[in-house]
Amino acid sequence: MNNLVEKTLIIIKPDAVKRGLVGTIIDSFEKVGLKLMTAKMFKPSKDVIKNHYPGTPEWIKEMGEKTLSSFKQSGANVKEKMGTDDPTKLGAFVYERLIKYWSEGPIVVMVWQGPDAIQIARKLRGHTIPLLAQTGTLHSDYSFDSSTLSSSLDRVVKTFVHASGSISEAEREIEYWFPKIEFKNYEREVDDMYLK
Repeated sequence: MNNLVEKTLIIIKPDAVKRGLVGTIIDSFEKVGLKLMTAKMFKPSKDVIKNHYPGTPEWIKEMGEKTLSSFKQSGANVKEKMGTDDPTKLGAFVYERLIKYWSEGPIVVMVWQGPDAIQIARKLRGHTIPLLAQTGTLHSDYSFDSSTLSSSLDRVVKTFVHASGSISEAEREIEYWFPKIEFKNYEREVDDMYLK
C-alpha cells in the first residue's frame, strides 16, 4: 500500500447525532475520497470518555492555553468570563466539561483511511472553535459556537466532530476505541483512480 495512506479516527459527538448530521458528516469524508474502515455507535460511559484524552498535566495546561488563545482571538476577557486566566485551571475546566458534553447522548466512532487522511479530515472538519473555522468546513457550515458563548453558558465549546491531530494521536485513539481490530481492506473505483 502507498506509504502516504494512513488511518485517522473521527468521532461524531452527541450534538451532531441529535441534529441528524451523521449522514452529512460521513458524506463529507466519503466525497473527498477517504475510505470508511469501521464504525460503531453507542453511548459511552464517563470513564471511557475521560480516557480518550491523555489527561496529563501537560495536556490539561495545553487545553487551557488553547482556551486563552481563543479568547484573545475573539477580543474577550478570559478572566472576566471564566474567573481565571491560569492555563492549568482553564484546562481542568475544559476537561471536566468535555466529559459532561460527550455524555449527553450516543456518539459515532469511525476509522477512515486514505492518503494524508489525518490532514484531510482535519481540514474538512475545520478549526476546533466553529466561529473561527474557515467557510466550507463542517464546523463553519453547521455551527457558530465560540469560547465566549460557551463560557457564558457554563459549558465547553460544542465541537461536534473530533478528528485525530497527528499520526501518533490517531494510532493511540484507534487502538483505544478499536483494540486488536484487524481492518479488512476493500476495493473502490476511487482507489484505482488515485492509488494505482
